[in-house]
Amino acid sequence: MEINIISRKTIKPSLPTPNERKTYKLCLFDVFQLNTYFPLILFYSKTNDMQGFSYISDQLKKSLSEALTIFYPLGGRRSDIFSIDCNDEGAIYIEASVNINIEEFLKPPKLELLYKLLPCEPNKIQPHQQALPQLLVQVNKFKCGGIAIGLCNLHTLLDACSCSTLLKTWSSICKGSREEISWPDFSSASNSFPPRNTFGVRAGVMNINKGLEIETKCTTSRFLFDNRTINDLKAKLENDGTNTKLPITRYQVVSSLICKHMIVACNMEEPCDHRTRPVVVLHVVDMRRRMGEPFSQDSIGNLLWPAVLLYENVNRDTDIRYLVRILEEEIGKLTKELFLKVQNDPSFLWSDECAELMLEGIETKNPISFVFTSWANMGFNELNFGWGKPLWLAQKGGTKETIPNSVLLMETDEGIEAWVTMTEKHMAILENDKDFLRLALLNPSFSNL
Repeated sequence: MEINIISRKTIKPSLPTPNERKTYKLCLFDVFQLNTYFPLILFYSKTNDMQGFSYISDQLKKSLSEALTIFYPLGGRRSDIFSIDCNDEGAIYIEASVNINIEEFLKPPKLELLYKLLPCEPNKIQPHQQALPQLLVQVNKFKCGGIAIGLCNLHTLLDACSCSTLLKTWSSICKGSREEISWPDFSSASNSFPPRNTFGVRAGVMNINKGLEIETKCTTSRFLFDNRTINDLKAKLENDGTNTKLPITRYQVVSSLICKHMIVACNMEEPCDHRTRPVVVLHVVDMRRRMGEPFSQDSIGNLLWPAVLLYENVNRDTDIRYLVRILEEEIGKLTKELFLKVQNDPSFLWSDECAELMLEGIETKNPISFVFTSWANMGFNELNFGWGKPLWLAQKGGTKETIPNSVLLMETDEGIEAWVTMTEKHMAILENDKDFLRLALLNPSFSNL
């Protein structure tokens, strides 16, 4: 597959940012984020009523310019660790052509080529001193007329939920449905959790990526858990042999199953099964739903907090209920009351309670680290720019330097897709795990193309 870059432009906001908005203060959790771009690719098929690519691209550029006026910090550049200079320098917009049909690309999806559809290499740590664009877009036209919109969003300001709000606004403007615009709330995060100097914060609090190599040569694979499999697993786990039936969520089932088999794959190098390294798992939790007012899904910022779990002595015979129980217990600790302590007590990040939540000292056990996050129920699969909903959402693929042992879950009509990133050696073990593949489909093709 060949990609030909047709043009590269800077899209500026349609109206200049007023002077009173020229400086945007980040929130506390923005300051904690790694300076990386996270990717998303939206695939759309050609429909009979679609006009030429030139017209479509012009509509995308015009509507993006209007969306940047509403999302004014995204047109700026980070000026220091605590703020963005809203100087209207704009977002990067690239047009590209692809020399194959979209059906050929998707049957089955060519994960190793996904990076070609993105405007930059994602998940690489960028230097803070560079004035980086907050958003880069690459609109790819396939030979058949299908389109893939590849986005790289700087984690300085946007988390996945914030990105969804941006895309809902952009797509609503593009298709002429301004009544559907998702108006962003830029004040709640920074007002409730103002940035602060975290110098001297306990090591256990800051070092949440314990044992995690931030940039390692990895490979990403896509697994699908269909709805029937998930429901069967839920029913089996909920029935614990007693009269008490404990409710288990789809996320708990799928993430715990994946986690178990990843642990088995990573520990295959140990001399014997009973000498397994402990595993620290970070589940990224959205604070908005747990906090309630004034926060909504349109509150912009990295309103994220990690539930940090410790699993020990996990092997092929471990019951999934063990992993689910610990996951439920640790996520259950992330309450509104906890986040109010973070909000109202400036010393909380230095406290024993916070250090305990972050498993301070666990690094002495030489743990393996995993990161799990979910983009379910965020509306990405509903994004309609005027030519229908996406055929498919993609993240990243190929063999690149990125965060190993990371998992992203996305919902589809068929079930839950898991994008799993591991070192090539460990991924090869996972992809040949017969017990795992009885439940998970490895990079399945599409039946609706």
